[in-house]
Amino acid sequence: MNKKVFALAALLIVLAGCSDQKGPKDLSKLPLDVEAGKQVAQNSCAICHGMDGRGAAENIPNLAAQIEIYLLKAVQSYDHGKRVDSSGNVMKVAEGLSPNQLRNAIGYYASLPPVANQLAKTEAKYSYYERGKALSQPCAACHGKDGNTTVGGVPRLAGQHPQYTIKAVKSYRDGVRTMPAMHAKLAGLSQADIENIAIYYALNEPRSSAGKADHTHEGAQFISACVKCHGPSGYGEDTSVPNLAGQNVQYLNKVIKSYRDSVRDHKVMHQSLAGLKDSEINQIAIFFSTEQPARTSFAPPETVSSLVQKCDICHSLGSSNPEMLTPKLNGQNRAYLINAMKTYRDGDRGNSAMHTMSSAMNFDATIEGLADHYSSQEAK
Repeated sequence: MNKKVFALAALLIVLAGCSDQKGPKDLSKLPLDVEAGKQVAQNSCAICHGMDGRGAAENIPNLAAQIEIYLLKAVQSYDHGKRVDSSGNVMKVAEGLSPNQLRNAIGYYASLPPVANQLAKTEAKYSYYERGKALSQPCAACHGKDGNTTVGGVPRLAGQHPQYTIKAVKSYRDGVRTMPAMHAKLAGLSQADIENIAIYYALNEPRSSAGKADHTHEGAQFISACVKCHGPSGYGEDTSVPNLAGQNVQYLNKVIKSYRDSVRDHKVMHQSLAGLKDSEINQIAIFFSTEQPARTSFAPPETVSSLVQKCDICHSLGSSNPEMLTPKLNGQNRAYLINAMKTYRDGDRGNSAMHTMSSAMNFDATIEGLADHYSSQEAK
């Protein structure tokens, strides 16, 4: 492991260890009565966390065998209103318990054996590409199995900017763009599912769908407004704008007209295409369809296995260092992990070390991949 990784580990340990240590240490100095804690758990905590420390529903964390000082810190954050529960509300139960009751309940849950994990040993290595490939199977009939369509009037998705594909797919899924066949195919897909599909297509090599055409460059006189966003050859670096080079000419004709006629909503496109004749749009479509397509310069997100190594720098230390204020993740509730990582990434939960780490989690697919990994590990 290189010096940079060790430096990162040291920084994270300092940041985690220095944050709000006073509260948990003070609370932990109170005498512990595990039997009294069991009674508190039965009366106040078990409805959500069970008597065995297993979260009773999605998005409720398992507490059994969790690091005691971390739980003390967390429960004080709830008690002081600094943190909200999975429903977005301050945990009223924590506010209603005395310091001794909190200390005893936490001691009880920390003393329990880990909950049995039904997902353990079922994990397969998480791959954005392979997930996207599997999820894209319903799309293959029209868009081609690798995103290179052979169907007239259907866009090629291979090599397309993933951010644009994500935006377009969501607009179909959510009914912003109207196409019943697309609505049916996309129903039930999560943000992470759509991201995996977009990443899969972005990494595939695009092939031109255009055959030979006469007067292919006549359209050049009409594209001055197009090149500002789409580039002179039909592809650019703006990830919100689709690549046009090598696209199906029938598709380009259809979609350009739909913008000109305000069938699709896009103010800039409406202004750019206003007044163009059908024959001129046809020349634009021919021009871009015969340009050589190029795969977008997209670097896929960091692999889940690489991120796990970084997460484990701190989160694997709790088992050997009881003073470490980082929770165990192995065997934790998947939905809870997803929600927790999103709140750190989006700045809704305070922890500067986690904010730094979650900067690599721009895609929900990354967060779900990490949650899949840790929720499928044997709890210890």
